[in-house]
Amino acid sequence: MKQALLFLKDKKTYFDYAILTFLTEENDFLKAKPGNFFMLQANTLLKKPISVMECNKKDKMLKFLVKKVGKGTEFLYNLKPGEIIDAVGPSGNTFPIDKNSEYILVGGGSGIPPLYFLSKQLNKEKFVVVYGGKSKKDIVPIFGKSSPTIITTESGDIGTKGTVIDGIKKAIEKKRFKNPVILSCGPEGMVKAIKKYFPQFKHYTSLEKYMACGFGVCLGCVVETVDGYKRVCVDGPVFDIEYLKDFL
Repeated sequence: MKQALLFLKDKKTYFDYAILTFLTEENDFLKAKPGNFFMLQANTLLKKPISVMECNKKDKMLKFLVKKVGKGTEFLYNLKPGEIIDAVGPSGNTFPIDKNSEYILVGGGSGIPPLYFLSKQLNKEKFVVVYGGKSKKDIVPIFGKSSPTIITTESGDIGTKGTVIDGIKKAIEKKRFKNPVILSCGPEGMVKAIKKYFPQFKHYTSLEKYMACGFGVCLGCVVETVDGYKRVCVDGPVFDIEYLKDFL
């Protein structure tokens, strides 16, 4: 984990979402893996934890997807190309991957970045993405035709009308997966619903928790596990769902 500067090269917005592409000279930043996050300067007392959406060592590039929901994320959303911010990272763990397994990547809203990052490292025959939101305003068009993707919205104005549960059912049927591993990131309600409807599958989730310091000092992101309390920022954010008491 290092502290260094990020230079904003490019920004694309989609409703309340912004894709921020930064350049960095810090080599440790370019070792980021799917599931890792950075604490980004956000014009607030504390930095904001933002998951890595993409990392390209050759181009010295880091990409993040930010949803404008408060003062800190609004600051990041409003950044202009050429601006520089302070960052600390990469922090956290990553998803356990077995090349022989099949995966369903399930992302809700702003939970999609680590799964997008991971999808670029998987054989497209071995996975399918289920990307859910309330409406088309929550579905950022980041996946190309080469990525097997099922989109679900509660409004039905894009993709399949329904929730990610409907998307997972469709993914299992479409891909004919027999025993897929589910990898998720999104609201707690979404993750609990996946656990309820698909308890038979191995499931790892990247938790969305408020993090104040990002170093494990403040204990603001503690979760109860079968082995006691753990800090999401240093022990996670990726956990086996069976390890988390709140989801059992």
